[in-house]
Amino acid sequence: MNLITKAMDFADAIRQTREFMELKQAQNLIDRIPTLKKKVGEIKIKQQEILSIHKPGPEFESKLFELNEEFKRLSEIPEINRFLAAGNNFNNMMSNVFRAINDSIESHLKI
Repeated sequence: MNLITKAMDFADAIRQTREFMELKQAQNLIDRIPTLKKKVGEIKIKQQEILSIHKPGPEFESKLFELNEEFKRLSEIPEINRFLAAGNNFNNMMSNVFRAINDSIESHLKI
């Protein structure tokens, strides 16, 4: 079995997790409500704009403040709150997975 095949199997395993299934359900709910889908799309665009700012400064701080305020407002909508929480849970799970992979690889690099 080559590494690409194992990666595909790993992706399948990720899609079977509770965190992924909850994120998918929350995303499907958002997608069925056009106004919420639009709001989520707009906030994703704002996130990308902030990520594209290469140097912290007044512009970065201003956009970050605006994004945080938008997140606060949107998190009051139950469907979006569920989506954001599911996204956070999924991201935390993936962070733990990446950390475990990294730790395993690094342990084999030590003499």
